[in-house]
Amino acid sequence: MADSDFPPTFSIPTEHLHISYFQPDDPAHAAFLVQLWNTDDFIQSCGKTGIDNTEKAAKFLRNQVQAGYKRNGHHQFLVSLKPHVGATLSESKPIGIASLMKGEPPNAYSRPDIGYTILPDQSGKGYATEAAASLLEYAQKSLGIDGVFGFCGKDNKRSARVLEKIGLEYRGQRKLKLFGGSESAVYALKGMDQDLKVYGVDDDE
Repeated sequence: MADSDFPPTFSIPTEHLHISYFQPDDPAHAAFLVQLWNTDDFIQSCGKTGIDNTEKAAKFLRNQVQAGYKRNGHHQFLVSLKPHVGATLSESKPIGIASLMKGEPPNAYSRPDIGYTILPDQSGKGYATEAAASLLEYAQKSLGIDGVFGFCGKDNKRSARVLEKIGLEYRGQRKLKLFGGSESAVYALKGMDQDLKVYGVDDDE
């Protein structure tokens, strides 16, 4: 797929949000990624990424995010808050990321996993749930995705609640190879096979 297949005007609109493609050549997108990924809240949850300036952020968006769009049709999406009902994407302000990610074989499970992170001053308002639910609906209806995982820290109750609200169910804790063997809570979309080995998910033991 060409870059033009991921236009800057594309949006999945929700009641309060716009979910859109990241644009590597948009300085505001790179600056927002630096801001979000260097908040104390994000670092505590996900660790340091090393992306601490806009040049690194733009490179990441081009080499990783855009590559994911081209490979799978999805990756990390920008979440923007509407200032008023019916506001356009260009009027809205970035507040987070909603992601639907699948690695590159052989280092990938057979279904993508959904994730989300919101700026601390906008968290606790339901935006993560709203964004994740809408991205999941888009993935099912427009991309034909029939199964989705959710992974979070075993003690991350806030993320677990979001996963449950959007229709995923708890499948236990596993030491996931793709996450360096760290123990994670595993969620899967209701209706997916109970045997996670079917999807390539297994303990790192």
